[in-house]
Amino acid sequence: MRYNSVIIATNADFLADMLRDIVRDFDVGPVLAVRTETELLAGMKNNNPRFVFLENCFRGQGTEEFILRLAKKNRDARIVVWSAMVVKPVIAARYMLAGAESYFSLRDTDKSIADILERIVTGRQYCPSDVKAVIESDTYFPDMKGKLTMREKEIIKLSITGWNNRKIAETLGIQMPTVKHHKASIYRKCGGNTPVDILRYGLIQGIIRLEDLKDF
Repeated sequence: MRYNSVIIATNADFLADMLRDIVRDFDVGPVLAVRTETELLAGMKNNNPRFVFLENCFRGQGTEEFILRLAKKNRDARIVVWSAMVVKPVIAARYMLAGAESYFSLRDTDKSIADILERIVTGRQYCPSDVKAVIESDTYFPDMKGKLTMREKEIIKLSITGWNNRKIAETLGIQMPTVKHHKASIYRKCGGNTPVDILRYGLIQGIIRLEDLKDF
């Protein structure tokens, strides 16, 4: 099977060349290296990539949010996050939970980079064992099995619209302290403390779908 194209997103030309040379050996179609977010978004629009290899520091802050945005723009593209350095398993797990299909580090000691890329471009997922252990661990989201209340589910759905606590309170006809109380409960259940944590948790729980993120 010949894929449409492959995009490698990194600010480091020598890393882009290294990955591009390996990927080309597998005859997966044109390989495009991009250095900026604008180039990446244009490449996704114009080239219909089968794979996007996104360096974890490509955008600086907000990698998880950016993965979600890319997944929404092209749902057929397989997003692979990679790093030039070793990333803490809990951080890499967040990339996977945000929508990356695979993750690898150039410092991976279990397999060669060529073996990892071959596995990925032939349609198989790759994830280091320590990252997989974090994802499968019951302690990653401390109260994941705890039931969300109907009000908490409503607040999760409203939170992804970018509304502040005041607007959420007005919409639901409740007081702002009550909204804060519910959010504290949600954060406790998702094991996080940022809006992206709420978004990820909502996606995992099935409360939010990518199709629902119209304004995200």
